[in-house]
Amino acid sequence: MHINVVSQTHKGMILLRSLKKRNQVALLYVKSSLAIEGIILTPQENQLLLDRSNGRMKNADFLARALEMAKNV
Repeated sequence: MHINVVSQTHKGMILLRSLKKRNQVALLYVKSSLAIEGIILTPQENQLLLDRSNGRMKNADFLARALEMAKNV
């Protein structure tokens, strides 16, 4: 998800906070769904998902790192 919001207004800050909260909730749902299947994320996998969901990583970089992690299992 790419949402770049640059705002100095109070409303803009609320938008950024709610987006971050939504990302956290979405990741909790992902982890819960995987746990039901018996899959637990490693700290590296968790960090990869956090970086991608917070917009610190492009999709191509995310896929490349995820593929590399999968090969090293």
